Amino acid sequence: MTVDTMNLQRATVTGTGLCFDAMDGLSRALRDGCFLLALPAGFDPGPGITLCREFHHAPDEGPATTRAYRGFKDVPGVYFDREHFQTEHVLIDGPRRTRYFPRELLAMADQMGDLTLLVLREAMTELGIAPALWSEITGGAVDGLGTHWFAANHYRPERAKPGCAPHKDTGFVTVLYNEEPGLEAFVDGAWMPVDPVPGHFVVNFGGAFELLTASLGRPVRAILHQVRQCAPVPGAADRFSFAAFANPPATGDLYQVSGNGSAAPVRSSEDFLREFNAQTWSDRHADFGIAKAIGASGGVTS
Repeated sequence: MTVDTMNLQRATVTGTGLCFDAMDGLSRALRDGCFLLALPAGFDPGPGITLCREFHHAPDEGPATTRAYRGFKDVPGVYFDREHFQTEHVLIDGPRRTRYFPRELLAMADQMGDLTLLVLREAMTELGIAPALWSEITGGAVDGLGTHWFAANHYRPERAKPGCAPHKDTGFVTVLYNEEPGLEAFVDGAWMPVDPVPGHFVVNFGGAFELLTASLGRPVRAILHQVRQCAPVPGAADRFSFAAFANPPATGDLYQVSGNGSAAPVRSSEDFLREFNAQTWSDRHADFGIAKAIGASGGVTS
């Protein structure tokens, strides 16, 4: 059952960071688990949209102008068919993006990746986490290390299945672009629509950030979300979304910051990811996000 759409905080990118419409907007966003971020000036979502429309087609299907966006089903460790859901997606890390993405798509993905790091730094500043700890407690993610995923999602309405599984993203920050309704968040015991707002990303926080801040007076919330079943609409294009993720490495430790400002490891990244995979997807990709050929998992469908 769904109720009214979530009323999310709104922010814009400035020369020095983020500016929220409300004075306490970032604090409220951390509590809510997500917020809206205006697309920066000059950001063009076109390459991401083209990827979502094309990646699941063979290279010889469609016009030659989009050939570089097709054929990803044949790339091992990059294409995933979620057999119990409508979604299929490309999940690709930085080195593979450099190898497989056309220049304009790579530039767009890098722009979104930069936004995940901006949000991560702003959030840790807001929470009073000492910058000297940032690199260690994020596994280097705040410095551009860790695993920085890009995901392109295509929803197949001919499948009479849920859009995607209820889940929390596994990393620190997700920056999502979507244009069609379908995304829902679990709030106060009910699923609430998170409808798209033109000209805005949806930014949400993940499980690694929730764990990192669990002992603080203002812990970050990793919001539980899903995509409801997408019904076929004659003449309409299929639902899509794409996202960038800032995640810790697939191996190593996840940390927690205490109220006195110190930090300590609390569990392994690998155990965390395996638990996520088992609880969320229940499919054949047991090493999704863990195997060295893939990297670290992100909650990739929204």
